[in-house]
Amino acid sequence: MALHSPPSSLLSFLDRYAGYYIVAHEEPDGDSIGSQLAFASFLRRRGKQVILLSPGPWQRKEIAPYRSFFLETLPPSEVNPRFGLVVLDCSSIYRTAHFSSILEGLDTAVIDHHQPNGTPYGSVQYIEPHAPSTTLLIQKVIEAFGDTPTPEEARLLFLGFATDTGFFRHLEVEASESLELLSRLAAKGVTPKSIYRETFGNYSLESRRYLAKILSTLEPYFQGKLLLTHILQEEYQSFGSDHRQSDPLYQLLLSVEGCEAVAFLREEGPERTSVSLRSPSTCNVALVAQKLGGGGHKNAAGYVTTLPYREAKAQLLAQFQELFGESP
Repeated sequence: MALHSPPSSLLSFLDRYAGYYIVAHEEPDGDSIGSQLAFASFLRRRGKQVILLSPGPWQRKEIAPYRSFFLETLPPSEVNPRFGLVVLDCSSIYRTAHFSSILEGLDTAVIDHHQPNGTPYGSVQYIEPHAPSTTLLIQKVIEAFGDTPTPEEARLLFLGFATDTGFFRHLEVEASESLELLSRLAAKGVTPKSIYRETFGNYSLESRRYLAKILSTLEPYFQGKLLLTHILQEEYQSFGSDHRQSDPLYQLLLSVEGCEAVAFLREEGPERTSVSLRSPSTCNVALVAQKLGGGGHKNAAGYVTTLPYREAKAQLLAQFQELFGESP
């Protein structure tokens, strides 16, 4: 299915204000950060003021170098009411964490590739659930203005695409348009080799011990359709934030024969468990995440709950029992 062009209402919105806040979801990833940075650069080239916001936490190594470009909080008294708000890569305004209340009341545009979790928010939406990444939508917005990404913007856009597609592994049959868009980024000097190294290389030895710890908890459910792993609060906190890299976990488990979904539960505190869900093909894990207050897309989704690990696990298994139509 071909992606729609950005609506004229979005282009008008981006001309309307002298400045913009740009925010994306908590637990930022390459797609959200790449989208924000590239879009901020483009708007600044158009003479706009831009303030980049991210609620964190910054747990992924490929985005760590960009943390200093973002504010992680903003006093309500310092919010400029004459600015517009752009929310990227976020199926629910509540996934922006504390910024959802701090920025409440600003005229808002949403650019996202996730199915909305509930009623779409914002006065303007450019939502394309068939897009493999939000960065591709940012590229289409830039080109809709008759412009092209700079070499650095192109690199950031390619980075976001690479992380959200597992470096092309999750592309569906309608990938031709995505590859055409990427070819224009490559023409700006972006090399897939360097992006791959930045995204999937240079892991620390301690991060591999973290991965081994998670794999030791592996439990199959529903005749192996669901592979569930976890890490408890004490173990989680014993590893530094620079070493908590879980992306290789999904690559390993999604390749297991018969696996239709992978769940990783991180008990980060007595009243906070983060749940990440992945699927290799037809299983729509976004449906599970949405029912439990989160969001995402068919093959990658997640949510945060105030339940401790064991209760969060039971809640999750109940949702997969409904999805699979069989007992664990």
